[in-house]
Amino acid sequence: MALQINDGKFHLNGIQVLLVGGSVHYWRLDRALWSQILDKVKEMGFETICTYVPWSVHELARGQFDFGESNPSHDLEAFLFLCEEKDLNVLLRPGPHVNSEITYFGFPKRIVLDPEIQSVTAEGTPVVFPSPPRMFPVPGYASEKFYDEVAIFFDRVCPIIVRHLHPNGCITGVQADNEMCFFLRTQPYDHDYSTSALELYREFLCEKYTGIDYLNRTYKSNYESFDSIPPPRDFLAKQVDDLPYYLDWIEYKEYYLQYGIKRIADMLREREVNTLLYHNLPGVSMKPPYNLVKMEEIVDVVGFDLYYYKEEYHKVKKCVEYLSGTSSAVFIPEFASGFIALPLPVKPIMLEDAQFTTLCALMHGIAGINFYMLVERERWVGSPIDRFGGVRKNHFKFYTMLNKLIKRIDYANLTKKSEGILLINRDYARLELASSLLTPIPLIGNITPEQYVNEQELGFDNIIQLEYSLQWDALYHGFGMAKYAVTLGDTQMPLDKLLSYRMVTVPTFDFMTGSVQKKLLDYAMHGGCLVIGPSVPHLDENMEECNIIAKYMLPASGKIHKLTINDMTPGNVHFFNGEPVLAVDEGVIIYQTSVGRGSIIQIGFLFPHISEHNQAGLTRVIDSIASAAGLTRLIDCPDPQIEVTVHTSNDRQVMFLANIGNSKKEVDLDLVYTDAVIDRVVGPRIRLKPYSVRILEAV
Repeated sequence: MALQINDGKFHLNGIQVLLVGGSVHYWRLDRALWSQILDKVKEMGFETICTYVPWSVHELARGQFDFGESNPSHDLEAFLFLCEEKDLNVLLRPGPHVNSEITYFGFPKRIVLDPEIQSVTAEGTPVVFPSPPRMFPVPGYASEKFYDEVAIFFDRVCPIIVRHLHPNGCITGVQADNEMCFFLRTQPYDHDYSTSALELYREFLCEKYTGIDYLNRTYKSNYESFDSIPPPRDFLAKQVDDLPYYLDWIEYKEYYLQYGIKRIADMLREREVNTLLYHNLPGVSMKPPYNLVKMEEIVDVVGFDLYYYKEEYHKVKKCVEYLSGTSSAVFIPEFASGFIALPLPVKPIMLEDAQFTTLCALMHGIAGINFYMLVERERWVGSPIDRFGGVRKNHFKFYTMLNKLIKRIDYANLTKKSEGILLINRDYARLELASSLLTPIPLIGNITPEQYVNEQELGFDNIIQLEYSLQWDALYHGFGMAKYAVTLGDTQMPLDKLLSYRMVTVPTFDFMTGSVQKKLLDYAMHGGCLVIGPSVPHLDENMEECNIIAKYMLPASGKIHKLTINDMTPGNVHFFNGEPVLAVDEGVIIYQTSVGRGSIIQIGFLFPHISEHNQAGLTRVIDSIASAAGLTRLIDCPDPQIEVTVHTSNDRQVMFLANIGNSKKEVDLDLVYTDAVIDRVVGPRIRLKPYSVRILEAV
């Protein structure tokens, strides 16, 4: 395999590289213009391009294909030969799902209209994806007939791919399917309820429990066999013992997506596509039904597709930082360069958006990025190159500058500093999704869990599905506001990754998977500082007693409904007779206890909803935790509109300083730096325009 991943970086022919490319769709362009268009791509400084190979474009009839025999622009092999001639590497995406703003998302019409292939709703109807210009029923990835049909297409296209694999050809990586996401209909009781999907559900249960007796003990049920277990079609849990049934359904939703990726990846490998295989997920896919850590047991790397406006900085940050913590390499398979040209009620992503968000992605540390699209075509506008080989001057100038900048600062050899990591708690994220009231609506703007979850108390000390995201958000914004180097991760992560961080923090409530409790305890035992709270888990995933962490923690000595910390009012506050991390007049509300070579810190209260108006109280809490955990501030600046990261390489230190708001800012850094963009010494007072990033190298 020519393209490999080591230590979070891509390596091509044994050399560490930053994988920077952009999408060029050969079949959408006049073949006579391919050469001059690729020359323009190279002129901007790109060495890699990416293209889909759409099944529906190449299929004439079942088993009959056009790869240039009828339409010259469909000649994939000629395009690959041309890329090799121009010394361009290629990332290839043969689907079978490609989206790409193609009607039916690249599936032949006969596939989406086949009842044996269609995904099915809880009501027994086909699942329709409402995409212009034509809605269509989506295929189910549990359907065996679906894979039989895909095999016919792969049998035709894979020999072409194999002939052009690096080092003998230009293809350095292949994507296994595209955005495996239930076609964005991710609510828990929407789909897939087809016969084949329910068979897969019961296979999942059988794998997990091995025997029906174990499942019946967990579910407090008396099923005769796995085949007799009905799938949940709504959240009807009333008490703690009801939860395993629903949590298993959400875990199965993760399993379903993993199954689909594995089937496609295996089919590629069976046809000798032996190269780096990758997959992409849409946007902020940190929670169920996605499970990136498990997906990377199937393919080499999984990335997120980012299409965000300049006002959506935190979505970019969350995506890149989560990949930084969990993935084998931070790869963005699609990053907005232009915008979809379809009748959708959304504003376009403009160049000013891309200029800011691209630098934000660099700021938080990437190993690879693919700009979608570098070359325009039907249903897409705003790219640096138009479909006739002309250029949009400002767009072209920006990407040319970007490629020069990356090389000038030797970005490929920089490593972002991260002292701590904030974990997504998969147990509570599953409960959050399981209790959603939105089915089948997938998204409503920026709606948050507190606006859509079922608020059934279930018998816990807190309404976990309501409170979990509030606690996570408070920690996320708190560490960022206080300028600590804390990245993002997942409780699914292995222990060896956690051990690379000085501090691991994760919201915890009454229950937590037993193996996760053990892993987190082992982390602390090995010398790490584990931060948990507001509660200490005393149950496992089966809602049975599990005191792996609890036996090391202190009981509360008192409790009040709420109190005030500066401008913040936490609730359900507990007091402890332990080593204080944060004490108020009423007593100790955050304490630290030694465990093995490390320690555990418990936050003994619920954070309220965090906004820009309760900065002082949140910063006080975060500073107390950071001090106890041994973290150091990157800069002294409490302004929540200023974000910072620091990257290092040997004795070099490069700071990315961002103004994420719509007003001008000034930051005093105490030192002088060289601005990497203008190549001039600046500071110590740094001025930042609205929505801007300064790249500063320590002098």
